[in-house]
Amino acid sequence: MSIVLIRLSAAAFCLLCCHAFPISSSQSSDEKKILTNQKSKGSIQGFGKQENLNLHTADSSQSTVNLINFLTSQNSQGISGEKKGCEIGFSNEDGMRGVYATKSFRQKDIICKIPSDCALALSTPDLGGADVPTLAHCGRNFLDMYTNHPVGSKTWAAYLNSLPLGVDSPHFSPTPDFFTDDEIEALEFPRSVNQVKQRLLEIAELCAKDDIPFDDLQFSTWLVSSRSLQIAMEGESKGPEGATSSTIKSIRVMLPYLDMINHSSDNANAEMHLIDPEKDEAWFAIRAVRPIKEGKEITISYGGGVETSPMLLHNYGFVPSQNRFDKIMLKKGGDESIENLEGWSTLLDEDEKLLNSSGLSGNMKKILQFRLQLKRSYS
Repeated sequence: MSIVLIRLSAAAFCLLCCHAFPISSSQSSDEKKILTNQKSKGSIQGFGKQENLNLHTADSSQSTVNLINFLTSQNSQGISGEKKGCEIGFSNEDGMRGVYATKSFRQKDIICKIPSDCALALSTPDLGGADVPTLAHCGRNFLDMYTNHPVGSKTWAAYLNSLPLGVDSPHFSPTPDFFTDDEIEALEFPRSVNQVKQRLLEIAELCAKDDIPFDDLQFSTWLVSSRSLQIAMEGESKGPEGATSSTIKSIRVMLPYLDMINHSSDNANAEMHLIDPEKDEAWFAIRAVRPIKEGKEITISYGGGVETSPMLLHNYGFVPSQNRFDKIMLKKGGDESIENLEGWSTLLDEDEKLLNSSGLSGNMKKILQFRLQLKRSYS
């Protein structure tokens, strides 16, 4: 029996926009090299003297163990056993949870992979209207199909129990829709303020329509926003006089284990990869984009690697320390942008002093980091 409630058609996979998603065949020359590397014993040669990195503490919690056991039972590879290539752990520097290499990898090596059957679909391609495009609708579907579903909640218990369980979780990083009204306005950047208000409106309208507690849908939308991938699926539609034309409808999926990999705007060492999309047994994989030493954290670029700081804050709840795409965004300008430093209510050095002052809330620190990141991007 298939473990999914909604079966994704592997032959229809084609990445839309949320992650850079190269596609390959398991029979390609690259894949053959990867399989050869994985079968070799001992450390991979070619890296020179190996550095003894101790950057993390392995996550041995029962929820993580249960998740790995579940995925391993579904033939996931690289996350357990003799061929384990990575593990979930906590940074020894800041305590943040992430995924770390347990051996060294060459460029283009596959670090780990899970079968496409382990992807949780948040909608079906034939759902029309407003159900497909908004994250609030996908958040509602996550509640309906998994969290509150008698079969779905049992089938996916190992994954659901590994997720943050509420706003008090140490792994919860609030997106601006959890900010107060004053904090939202303090963002100042028009695009960000408008996006937050639009999301709150979408959540409120769905709650009124489907009789869902606002806090439940807001948190479910956060889970979907911060962890899901958007995929385009090709199909056919009938036009006038029976004529057919190709269509693309987007869906969102959540990928257990792989969604714990952290983001790097300018220095990611891996990427999400899709193997054999034309076959029934497709794989979602993590692939090294450059050599990775044992012990190093594995990072990818969210949003196809081109997400600006406003979008990273809006969808994931964090502000990167560097992001070259902010300069491009500000240069393009537009009605929802701020053209120059004079358009802000405070100067850059004023925000720096505020950020270093005591008594700031976590949200206000994040807001100041956001404003500083954009202000520094003008020069």
